[in-house]
Amino acid sequence: MQIAVMGAKKRKSAKNAKAGGSDAAREELLQDAGGFDWGWPALEVVMASTELTRRLIAGGFSGCGYGIIPPDGPPFLSLFGDNLPGMKSALALMKEWTSMSGPNAIRIEIAYDGPGYVLAISQQIDLLRWRLSGIDTVRQPLIMATSHIKRMDSRHPNLDLLADYAQQPVAPLWLVVDELPRSVARAGGSRSYAFTPQWDNAILLPGIDIYRQLDDRPVDTMAKTEAEFESRTKEGAGADWPPEPERDPVSVAAARERRLAASVPKTLHVLRNTNRGAALLAHGHALGCAKWQVEQAICNLRSADFLAYQPSSVGKRLAMIEAVRNRVLEPASMDVDLASITVDQLTTQIALDAAHLLRRLEPDREMAEATGDRIRRLQELGYG
Repeated sequence: MQIAVMGAKKRKSAKNAKAGGSDAAREELLQDAGGFDWGWPALEVVMASTELTRRLIAGGFSGCGYGIIPPDGPPFLSLFGDNLPGMKSALALMKEWTSMSGPNAIRIEIAYDGPGYVLAISQQIDLLRWRLSGIDTVRQPLIMATSHIKRMDSRHPNLDLLADYAQQPVAPLWLVVDELPRSVARAGGSRSYAFTPQWDNAILLPGIDIYRQLDDRPVDTMAKTEAEFESRTKEGAGADWPPEPERDPVSVAAARERRLAASVPKTLHVLRNTNRGAALLAHGHALGCAKWQVEQAICNLRSADFLAYQPSSVGKRLAMIEAVRNRVLEPASMDVDLASITVDQLTTQIALDAAHLLRRLEPDREMAEATGDRIRRLQELGYG
């Protein structure tokens, strides 16, 4: 079988960033003492690993080729390296992504650049987010994606055939790996090279993005030219990164309503449609609370019901409750016993929740002790 093999420069790169943490989060958790406002935005970042790049480097990834399966099968794209076990390991990792999220999990882009081109292998961002942080409507973390970029110094004419094919409405292709002797890779340039494809863990992709003009690339492309990559590296993160969360009263209220409805719908339904719920809402009204403050407080009290066990450490218990609030999805069949919530518990929780929000709105202001004073201060700030 004849295929076109495009030689590559010996250069690898990956976009990545690290997210860090500190003991400040634990201290803040203890200070809040279980108080929580579901509408206050939290800056959360999840990042893809660089494992694919590590495996491709171990495989000696040096070029790629394009072939056709006779007589009328879909084409295939083969990634070549001088260490076949290493290349197979890289393909196995990508196979895992598709097993979890489907064939769209892998995004392959080719951008023509001068006499050569740029190849970028990355993960589809939405599917990556679901794998890293779960499929829900509560958390909306920022995603730090990674991409393995290979810059090829030449372009075989057969690549144009693949570009034409990729423009069709339905254009699947196989992704495979194979071994290319180091002596061939070092010769550079493009040539025809006969070989038998390795079909172990072959991945049938729904398509590939090929841009003949750099201006054809979408805004979110990972196929960056060398000049673009170096320029961005020198500039570093922009002044608008990370983006500032929306903390105005309207945005906080909307986020709170969305998150509570997505996480604890059964509690809200029982609270809004039973006599016991009406009694608790009336108690909150007597304190000067808005309806949402009572609903949020009861949902926060209910969070402890989802703990797998009751830890002896206060810090551990608060951390577990925080984790519950980030992942809980209350089933409709779950029993919601509002009779177990006393008015004293409700009053205390309202005070803690108000303090949680005030502490973030006015970090330098001394916190009022009385629940009513905290509620009135929130109203003065427009968040009541």
